[in-house]
Amino acid sequence: MGWEDQSGRPASAAGKRIRPALCLYAGGLFGSAEAAMPGAVAVELVHNFSLIHDEVQDHDAERHGRPTLWALLGTAQAINAGDFLYSRATSALLGGNASPERRLAALRLLTEAVGRMIGGQWADLSFESRADVTTDEYLAMISGKTGALLGAPLAIGATLAGAPPATAEALGRWGETIGLAFQIHDDYLGIWGNPDLTGKSNTNDIARKKKTLPVIHGLLGPGGKAIREIYARPELTEADISAVITALRESGADEFTREAAERQAAAAVAILDTIDLAAIQKDDLRAIGAYLIDRDA
Repeated sequence: MGWEDQSGRPASAAGKRIRPALCLYAGGLFGSAEAAMPGAVAVELVHNFSLIHDEVQDHDAERHGRPTLWALLGTAQAINAGDFLYSRATSALLGGNASPERRLAALRLLTEAVGRMIGGQWADLSFESRADVTTDEYLAMISGKTGALLGAPLAIGATLAGAPPATAEALGRWGETIGLAFQIHDDYLGIWGNPDLTGKSNTNDIARKKKTLPVIHGLLGPGGKAIREIYARPELTEADISAVITALRESGADEFTREAAERQAAAAVAILDTIDLAAIQKDDLRAIGAYLIDRDA
């Protein structure tokens, strides 16, 4: 979870804990953050399970300047650790003081989100070998890979606290839409972000030939041919990566990506306006949304 280093010594916890915070906040909206605690634990465990497996699949040896689990223990044990975290997540969600009906409904929300997240990861990996990925396919992919696990914490927290199902579902849709903006902005940071702030390389996405939104846009622009030729190479050099970044900027991919994130944020505001919440609660949610898409890390 980031609280100890590889030698078992206390360490600064990495990560933003966004998902459990959203779950607890949603519970508080409907009277009980405490009732939402099992859901908050569950979504954070699931998030970490997904990171462990994602790092294996992406061959990322570091996260936040620290070695990843597979780099320390090998692929097989990292997969075991991820699976274990998922098992602990479902156990955590079945605990707590909420009624059995609410806990079962929350578990259904979690398992559906995990299924969609895995589907999104499958699509993301499959895109690496394709040159014809569309924007719609990309949005469908991140809706599962990122959006599902940002919407689910809100729906789960609200459900455990006793919110009406329709309200919990609408809150989850708001979170999922904000999740799209979050991921699009993350794609931007993955190329033009400051690694000292993000804790992640700003060349790895291109080195792995990932079809993030800036790249999809760039492939359709005047530099698309050059990008395709570079992506066709078995491995990319630093010069190749630099050439792709130049082509992306010349195509306006940076501005296009920022505008796409803003469109998703506006769509989230429209959803929020339909939810039966107090004005101050909606203001808080707007502030949360703004933080997620305006961050530098």
